[in-house]
Amino acid sequence: MSDRSHIEHAREARRHYELPSYQAFLRRLGDTMDTHLRELISAAGIPENQSEVEWRIKAPASFEQKAGAADPEDPGRPQYRFPTDDIGDQLALRVIAFLPAQVEAVEQAIADDDALRVNEVRNKGDDHSDARAFGYQSVHVLVTPEPSLGAPSPPKDYRLPRIEIQLRTQLQHVWAELEHASRYKGAAGSRVSRKFDRAAALIEMVDELLQEIDDAAAGSARQEPSRRPEGLEVAAEHPRERPVGNRLTARAMRSFLAEAFPSAPPSRGAGSEEWIRRHALESGFDTVEALRDAVRSVDVGAIDRTFREGVTWERNQVRCLDDVLLAVGGAGYVTLAERLVDEGDDAQRQKRPRVLGWRLKRLREAGVVA
Repeated sequence: MSDRSHIEHAREARRHYELPSYQAFLRRLGDTMDTHLRELISAAGIPENQSEVEWRIKAPASFEQKAGAADPEDPGRPQYRFPTDDIGDQLALRVIAFLPAQVEAVEQAIADDDALRVNEVRNKGDDHSDARAFGYQSVHVLVTPEPSLGAPSPPKDYRLPRIEIQLRTQLQHVWAELEHASRYKGAAGSRVSRKFDRAAALIEMVDELLQEIDDAAAGSARQEPSRRPEGLEVAAEHPRERPVGNRLTARAMRSFLAEAFPSAPPSRGAGSEEWIRRHALESGFDTVEALRDAVRSVDVGAIDRTFREGVTWERNQVRCLDDVLLAVGGAGYVTLAERLVDEGDDAQRQKRPRVLGWRLKRLREAGVVA
């Protein structure tokens, strides 16, 4: 396909895209998705004043430019043969939350939602090379509405398009908007670009600190009784409503492991951390504080001494938490752990309960478990 053919292909795609009935459909779809996302955010426990939802329909000129792109693997063909079917950001929504854990919670809520089918998840923060370790941070989730969403029907001969959902913290959003206005529109030189990179590194650090502060505040509020002036009457006692920062997200699990087992080496790779997080969730510990209570309920030092001698495996943080969950759950945890072994892994399905049974016996012999 010649360059001229690409241009004609893009122009024809724009004519289809600009059809008034299709544009009206995209607006109705945007309203439907806006309402649905707000419901997901509320169900995830994020206070209304700690999140924003906004959306836009792709401008016709931008759509035309994207429709004219060549296939990277075959430049003679268009990348999008049927642009109104294939281009995934005709409708894009953005969720802006206060805390990193809230961003993770929204991402998880979308993944668990029966009304949206997740096609792809891209963490833009993972796209940077070693030469530029910090920069644009955002999670992009590409979804297709399922029938249960109740989305409006597209015009005849059009399909329901895929939808892009961007997830950011407030600080990430400010950085991205400023960079878009400066760096990518030619107003920023190399000196300003380096400042953007420095700002991105600081933003990542501040986001982490704010999350740690929020989690620490949640723990303190749980432990300390509230104090009121004498004579102040209240209608009823309610536990403090926690923002989702206290949920046991992947980020929260990493922080918790380092906090609970500081003398143990960290696990090798995020896979084992996600593995133990799944075990904790299935055991009923879906918040950081619930997991803290589980660790407090057992003698961690005695567990460590029981397995410090006579074993060949590394006593890393994930292994320490696995032993705590075993001590708390007993035989029930052995059954649960067997169920959580990946299907098809027959060797591990036989080994896991046998090893856990031996470890539980050792804990009983040591008097750690009744």
